[in-house]
Amino acid sequence: MTSKSEAKAKIAKAADGCEKAHAAWRNAYLALGGSVRTNGYGIDHDPYELRAKLHTAQAHINEALQELAAIEWPTDADYDLYD
Repeated sequence: MTSKSEAKAKIAKAADGCEKAHAAWRNAYLALGGSVRTNGYGIDHDPYELRAKLHTAQAHINEALQELAAIEWPTDADYDLYD
């Protein structure tokens, strides 16, 4: 059985992991912001500009997914003990 202090630690650690995942998600969102310059024919002015944005966002998404996967999610019993 989980003690009250163990439940509190588990919940705090899960909250920290979620905070890190949300930060990485926000960074992915920001990496995709802005525009990509195109020429008069609708072709990217710099063929690496969009690719760089996508790779950066992908790295942040992978970071967020790793943070979420590492979380030991609290159970209802943990929440009950926390109160």
